[in-house]
Amino acid sequence: MRISVTLADHPEVREVIASEHCVHRFRKRMRIRTPGAEAVERELQRAFEKADITHWAPAWVASDHPTQLWALVDDIAFPLVPAGQPGGWLAATCLVRGRT
Repeated sequence: MRISVTLADHPEVREVIASEHCVHRFRKRMRIRTPGAEAVERELQRAFEKADITHWAPAWVASDHPTQLWALVDDIAFPLVPAGQPGGWLAATCLVRGRT
């Protein structure tokens, strides 16, 4: 399952697509217990719509993989990689401060 969110007001990012891995990590790390895809899709949609898109990783993220863009909201970080089409970015995973 992939979830796609369209962003209207960012110059570089028009769409964020959450990979299947990202969806699973988001569900686990955000402790979404409601069965089915709708609950996690709704929460991911809210997160991406509120996110600050930046070139800088949060200080609490330790990664040896370079990432061009990040979607950050509260204590959640989504590393973004180009998705192959102009303005399209893939959220490869979901990182939450203090949760593994």
